[in-house]
Amino acid sequence: MPALIFWGIFAYVIFQVEYPKSLTQASLWQILAFFLPLFLALSFSLDLFFKNLFSSITVSAGLILLLILKALDILNLVTAGLTLLAVYLFYTYFQNMRKNSKLKPLRKLK
Repeated sequence: MPALIFWGIFAYVIFQVEYPKSLTQASLWQILAFFLPLFLALSFSLDLFFKNLFSSITVSAGLILLLILKALDILNLVTAGLTLLAVYLFYTYFQNMRKNSKLKPLRKLK
């Protein structure tokens, strides 16, 4: 349900907020109004597939970072590769942390 709410807010921003000519000319309000609902919508949508909120946040932050790099016209093979590598490392870290965090049963005392 939160994913649908944030997708709706994002759609509202797309259709109602006046967009700047470029990302560098955008005000802080315009940047936050666009990227914050997009980030939250992606996070909650990906959480439906990953079943781990930290992993979903990591992947959506990587997608947002790639989008920002593309908008600033500095996305190239090196920056994309480093971003994807960082997202992969964070993702595997949170997956391993999830596996290791399960409580082990207590031993019975004799």
